[in-house]
Amino acid sequence: MGMTAPRLSALLCAFAALAGCKSTPVADLALNPELYAYTDYACKAPGDRTVFVAPVTDARTDVTAADAASVGGFPVAYDVDGRWHRPVVEMVDEILRHEIEESEIFDEVLQTPAKAQILVVPTLVSFRTGAIEEMSGGRAVAEVSMRIEVHGPADQDGNRSLLFEQSFVDRKVTEASFRTASRYVLAGVSLRAVVLRMLQTLDSKNVAREGMPMPAQTGTPAEASSRR
Repeated sequence: MGMTAPRLSALLCAFAALAGCKSTPVADLALNPELYAYTDYACKAPGDRTVFVAPVTDARTDVTAADAASVGGFPVAYDVDGRWHRPVVEMVDEILRHEIEESEIFDEVLQTPAKAQILVVPTLVSFRTGAIEEMSGGRAVAEVSMRIEVHGPADQDGNRSLLFEQSFVDRKVTEASFRTASRYVLAGVSLRAVVLRMLQTLDSKNVAREGMPMPAQTGTPAEASSRR
């Protein structure tokens, strides 16, 4: 579900206040907690299967070049990856791996796929930030889209069946203001929404539990408790 405008505004203001306390904030989602707040998602029934999370594949078409588009008749100037401290796919990979491990959805996150019972293959489809200049002020834009393929245990020949494949998308646009919100922060908020829905889906599909049936593709994500 999308974040409501009041909640998004409050979160952006809180991050902005924190960012003001540092003279040289690091533009790295995985290293700067002021940009990305970990979900602290924790499944109610930890899984008993091991998992290998493959390195995130970068399938974006706008990795290096700035793009131009239009929203509501106003041009959008998209940013280039160079504004970040390190490659975007590297930050996303680190965050996703940490989130899956901390969620305890799986019994253990293995470093190699050979002995893993479940294989998660993530793909970064879109990750971009930008600005919209209007007569009433500027808007910040962030869009994150990821896809995962989840494969089951390997058979005697080493082949794995595809259990499910699903995409997750989040797009946020702030209200017009003469003090435009941080696009770094907005990217973190959007990525967090995508990761949270991904964790909920992995949990609800029961792929991490031996002997559990697979629910329908349209099943509602299971509730989670918070470690906060």
